[in-house]
Amino acid sequence: MERKPIEWYDIFEITRERKVYTQREHGIPGLRMYGYHNTNRAIAALDKHYHKDSFEFTYIVQGHLRFCVDGHSYSLSGSDMFVTFPDEIHDTGNIPMSLHQMYWFQLEANDPKRFLYLEPAMAEELIRRLKALPARVVKMREDTAQLLEQIFANIAGGTDLGRIQAAQQLVVLLCQILKDAQAPAFRITPDIGRATAYILEHLQEELTMEELAKVALLSVSRFKQKFKIQLGTNPRSFINYHKIEAAKKLLLDGQSVTDTAMELSFSSSNYFSAVFRRYTSLSPTEYVKRKTESP
Repeated sequence: MERKPIEWYDIFEITRERKVYTQREHGIPGLRMYGYHNTNRAIAALDKHYHKDSFEFTYIVQGHLRFCVDGHSYSLSGSDMFVTFPDEIHDTGNIPMSLHQMYWFQLEANDPKRFLYLEPAMAEELIRRLKALPARVVKMREDTAQLLEQIFANIAGGTDLGRIQAAQQLVVLLCQILKDAQAPAFRITPDIGRATAYILEHLQEELTMEELAKVALLSVSRFKQKFKIQLGTNPRSFINYHKIEAAKKLLLDGQSVTDTAMELSFSSSNYFSAVFRRYTSLSPTEYVKRKTESP
């Protein structure tokens, strides 16, 4: 029997990986919460949930995540801003959240009189435009992560001036989301396109940065820099992510852990299992067991 979606409220939390400030701590009107998460391992999948009367904005600094809304699955990577609308049910489709770095925040949309210190008419217009966003995945500008980091620092500082500045920076960010949502679809440049195509065609090989830089006709340092800017993750993480996706298919087809590791050019089955767990939160054996036992 499918579980009923949860009305989700984040709580204040400060750990090495996860930092969350709620309205009780930051005091900014209309901002329900603001959080940052940075993990080098996969974590449990998100259950179906919604945020009453609130938008949620999730910005991927680096890594790969997947969200599901209304039967549609969205694959996200660095520089993507993912938007869920008030009361909209979403989850990760029973897929663990892979290693990632992200910021996320929720904005209440039911009271223009209490919205980031804006005059009510302006707040109402901004909320109206956000509700009319043409897409829920927006490829953002390169400096978005820096702005989100500044907002976080101002909130964490706990001062009245920082609170005011954070609210104004959030308004700037929302306007930028609206502008970037109207921009033409982002396309990677031909050099990085050649490299990504080469990676996907040669997943069974042990790929080196020198080899990929040569395909892209770039120096190694320039290749790594350009790859990270355009795809939001470094080349090695991109390679490992897609190797693990390929490994899932091989394992479910009945191939052994050792044979899968060797076919995808991992140095050992132990190293393969460690990488597999980082991206899925499960060992290869646990993954197969879960998939074959699920209804």
